[in-house]
Amino acid sequence: MDDKMTKKMNDTFCVRDSFNQPEENHGHPGSISRVILGPGSTRADRPNAVNTERLVIHTNEYEIDGLSGDGHAHEDQEQAFYLLEGEMEVEVGEETYRLQAGDCVFLPRSVFHKHRNIGDCPLKFLFISAMLNGGKPSGGQ
Repeated sequence: MDDKMTKKMNDTFCVRDSFNQPEENHGHPGSISRVILGPGSTRADRPNAVNTERLVIHTNEYEIDGLSGDGHAHEDQEQAFYLLEGEMEVEVGEETYRLQAGDCVFLPRSVFHKHRNIGDCPLKFLFISAMLNGGKPSGGQ
């Protein structure tokens, strides 16, 4: 690794206190997202976000009964949710899963999915995505 890359890693490849970064709403009723890293993520309104080539991570919080809307599929990305707190119901294709803290679900490319908070407390999870074939990240990047 060259000196320029080493310096950049030491100075800018860490986002601390991720759940206290600027709040955004990416079209999911009752939710807050915070962009932690992704292609084109660093900008004036999120100065601590880290730019990447393909990997995207957001923190997400859903209030009680918060949901992702009618659902959708992505042609240009694979996604996963890793639950930190609360309970989620998620539809992936024809399957429905009930998840709790410590669980992870994979959302393959081109497969319909939607999710909602089914618990009696706020839901916190990591949204993780890999951009495929030059796709653009979801969430306003």
